[in-house]
Parts: sequence; C-alpha cells; structure tokens
Amino acid sequence: MVDRQSPLPAYFQIARDLRRRISSGEWKPNDQLPSEIELAVQYSVSRMTLRQALNELEKDNLLLRRRGAGTFVNLAFVELLDGSTRLPMDISTESDVMRMREQVWQQLSTVALPDSRHHWNFDLFIPDFAGSQVCADTVRMLPEYQASKFLFIAPDNSLSLLRRYAVEDGKTLLLATAGLARGFRIILPGMVPAGQEPLAATLEGAEIFSRPVSLDEIRDLGRLDLVLTGVSIITHQGVRWGRGYGYFDLEWAIFCEIGAASQETPIVALAHDCQMVDLDLRPSPSDALVDILVTPGGIQTITSGQQKPNGIVWSQLSKDLLPLIPLLKELYMQRKQQPAL
Repeated sequence: MVDRQSPLPAYFQIARDLRRRISSGEWKPNDQLPSEIELAVQYSVSRMTLRQALNELEKDNLLLRRRGAGTFVNLAFVELLDGSTRLPMDISTESDVMRMREQVWQQLSTVALPDSRHHWNFDLFIPDFAGSQVCADTVRMLPEYQASKFLFIAPDNSLSLLRRYAVEDGKTLLLATAGLARGFRIILPGMVPAGQEPLAATLEGAEIFSRPVSLDEIRDLGRLDLVLTGVSIITHQGVRWGRGYGYFDLEWAIFCEIGAASQETPIVALAHDCQMVDLDLRPSPSDALVDILVTPGGIQTITSGQQKPNGIVWSQLSKDLLPLIPLLKELYMQRKQQPAL
C-alpha cells in the first residue's frame, strides 16, 4: 500500500512495489498485469497516479503496453553497440537500492531543501541540504581544489555554492547540459561580470554566462584537475547512486575517452551524512567511483581498490543513446573510422 506520510511520491512507491513483485516472481516474463483499474484499487490511488508508476517501469523496459490488450512484463533485452544484448537492469540490485533509497529519503526529507520545480520528489533531482555550505567551504580548502585550474562540477542543487566559488576563484568551469542532449558548456575566467557569480552558479544563470564547448576544445584544455558531483546515496566503497540514469558515469567516461580525465583525476562527492549507506554494491565496469566524500560531518578518503573506467565501455552502451546524445554519436563515429590495430 501507499504510505501517505512518506516523502516519496505515491507513483514512485507504487513503481518500487511493482518492481519488487516482478523481482519476486509474482509476474513472470510475458505475464499480463491486472488492469489499471484493478491496480489502482489495490493501491488506493487514482488511475492517473497508477499510470505514472507504469510509465516509469515502461521507460525501464520492464513493462510493455499493448494497445487493446493490456500491460505485460517485458524484461526485453537491450541491444548494445557490439550487437549483443542484456537485460535492462539487475532487478535484484535495483530492489536493494530502492529499499535503501526509501530509508535515506525518509531521513533526507528532514534536512533537504525543496526544489521549486520538484519540491520533495527526490527521484527527479539531487537535493541541496542543510550543511551543504559547510561541505562547499571544506572542499574550497582541499589542496586538490586550491591547486586546480580546470574542473567539472555536476548540475546538482547541492553544488550551487561550489559552482559560485569556482567562478569567484577564477577557475575554468566545465558544465553538463540536461541529459547531455546539448553536450557541455564552459565558463572561462572573466566571462562572469563582478557581482553576478551567485546567478552564474544557478542552472538558469549558467545558461546565460556560459557558452557551448566542443569535445575538441575540452581536449585542448588538457586534463581536468578535479571532478565534483552530488549523490542520492553512496556506499563506503565509493559507489554512488544519483537519479539512476547514469549520466555522471557517462560524463566521466567521455572525459576519459578524450583524454580529459584519468585514474589520477580525483572525484569528489558532496552529500549529507544520512546519504552514506552500508550497502555492499559491486561496482559495474562503467561506475565512476568516488575518491573523496565530503559531508557536514567531515572528510572521508575512499580507497576501494577498484579502478575507475578508462573510457566509454562501448560494448555495454545502448544503441538508443546515440540519437539522444549527439556528442556520443560523434565519438562513436570517430571510433568506427579508426583503423583496426
């Protein structure tokens, strides 16, 4: 049933429970789910809310809707660039993460700062939180930050003050557009007029003061000195979970692919202490592991023993991403044109 007291939206709770029911074997591949009306009654929600939940699972390829026939468990295989296929996700791992997310979000709702677009819907954004200023001030004092000239800061709400500091401190700041659909943007020293740094640090202001930057220009700027990200949850091994779309891992892989990052490039994550979880998540080959975690409670250097990806794991990349992310298609075409060794 839906917990009306939970900070998680009703549709998200339903989607999570439907994942659990599929994972448990209640419905097997090609099984038909009960009708929307029956499910809405089961969960005591409107059909609109129920449809939102089904839409989430359909986006993950777990469900297939057939017009006039109903909704079926899909578990369809995703076609990869090397011609092979894989399941769209590890359902058991996803269920573990979803359970842990709920526990974290219950605590996070007491310290998070609402977003004007998404309010408390933490599956749509990585929130700012009480104590993020302490984290930003701590990062600003890190030797890695003070020595940096060229850095990437993810577009997370919790990193807004850090983006402001980077502009004020004369850093070259690399930014990602939503879903990488428009690639990357850059703010060079001197591009932001004095007094406009707070505006430039916001997602809206960054659009005003930054400009598009090509992969070739990023490559010509040399190696990033520092990469900073927010998290939804993070383990003691440095495995981070954001909104679940994998954009940060892809951004890291692109940087490595063009020579703008390497194993020596530190990844620093900001989080509230309640976002660190005791969950044994085995990192995938594409997971960009965090090296330094900064919370209001202090700094933790993470030594996982695992290497970060050295580039894009093309064999594990869905073909569906190429038309959605032009710069990814650009890199893929460049790779195909390279002579075989």
